[in-house]
Amino acid sequence: MARIAKSGLEYFPFDIDFFQDIRIRKLIKRQGGKAVTVYALLLCLIYKNGYFMQWDDELPFIGSEMSGFEEAYVLEVIKTCLTLGLFDKNMYDTEQVLTSKGIQVRYCNIQRLNKRMSRIDKYSLLDEPQQRTTASKPKTKQPKAAKPVTPQAPAQVTPVPPAPTKTNNTEWLHEFFANGQSENLQMLCKNFGLGYGEIGILRSLAEAVVAEWELSKTQHRDYSDWSRHLISAMRIKNRDTASNTNNQPSTPAPTDYTFGGGFGGQDV
Repeated sequence: MARIAKSGLEYFPFDIDFFQDIRIRKLIKRQGGKAVTVYALLLCLIYKNGYFMQWDDELPFIGSEMSGFEEAYVLEVIKTCLTLGLFDKNMYDTEQVLTSKGIQVRYCNIQRLNKRMSRIDKYSLLDEPQQRTTASKPKTKQPKAAKPVTPQAPAQVTPVPPAPTKTNNTEWLHEFFANGQSENLQMLCKNFGLGYGEIGILRSLAEAVVAEWELSKTQHRDYSDWSRHLISAMRIKNRDTASNTNNQPSTPAPTDYTFGGGFGGQDV
């Protein structure tokens, strides 16, 4: 059975220049540093369900319960975010929806990286070219009028089943560690309990797993299936390596952190 396409995200990138954004600096100036926590919480709630969130009178209570701040303060932060343009004020005034052009752009980019079909049709703030997350469909040529021919009995043709996709470990390993995957690899380092930038250790783990697959002639359906099983096998091998080199149990990755599989597959 085919998997149901998910509209929500399991992670979203956090720009290292986040605090250089003049709107964030004004937000902190007006509401204090803890306002960033409220804004980040709202982004998580929005991306969890897609690219927007319908306003609800209970939202200040939910934000208060999850952040530990007073409801009145959470509401003031939301109003300030609307004033500063962190959320689109016109969309909020007309549709009672929290979203922004930046949120929708990031949503489309992540869906494209995850090779998911997605379009922003509702509450869109994007131009048409910006929300194309997949290649355009080829134009259908109009068939020419066929000349009349004498009807013939159709030949019996036995359908040939499609050949299974052959696993290409070398090509997919190169794609997994491509330059464009740097941000996802850093997240994977964090998920494995490695230091920032220890991508070399990740590569060693991946090469060891792939070597075992080559010996056992393990096959996978496609790159998504391959990357998902690779991450799972790398995690197991990383834990085994840590337990063999240190008698003390290693510090696990934070239990509330889940890597969403930004390599075209879902981490398991």
